[in-house]
Amino acid sequence: MRRTVQLLAGIALLGACGSEPTATETNLAALRAATDGFHRIDVAQAAGYDAQSPAGCFTNAAGAMGLHYLNGTKVGTLNVSQPQLLMYEPQQNGTMKLVGVEFIVPGAPADPPPVLFDQAMHYNATFGVWVLHVWAWQSNPRGIYADWNPQVTCAHATTVVSAVSHH
Repeated sequence: MRRTVQLLAGIALLGACGSEPTATETNLAALRAATDGFHRIDVAQAAGYDAQSPAGCFTNAAGAMGLHYLNGTKVGTLNVSQPQLLMYEPQQNGTMKLVGVEFIVPGAPADPPPVLFDQAMHYNATFGVWVLHVWAWQSNPRGIYADWNPQVTCAHATTVVSAVSHH
């Protein structure tokens, strides 16, 4: 809750300084506000993010994504404050750290790419979905919308999936 207040205060401060927040900044603040309570995985699981899908902690030479927890009731919606997947990095002490989210939209590769956060989603042929990662809670030197994050690790995961490309 405290993080949400700080984020919203930051946006208000931008407005007070004479520069209006961009739509992307506003959408990112909405996403962070909606997922702030999910830093505790038990809270996320109680809210329906209770299925690890796909199973395992995803990693490759470009970085990692962590573990994905799906809320199946969100599939089919496209709303900045309702991600379908939460991504967690397993910690050495056995806890999970919320690092980002993933939006998925079922579709065909010939469909026009859905757009969220002013970003065109890209197609994942393995799962037949359009995807967009948002590193809302962990900085990523590759960019906030990159698939892989070199600052995330699967070193403390019990099941690791080494992926050549996107999962």
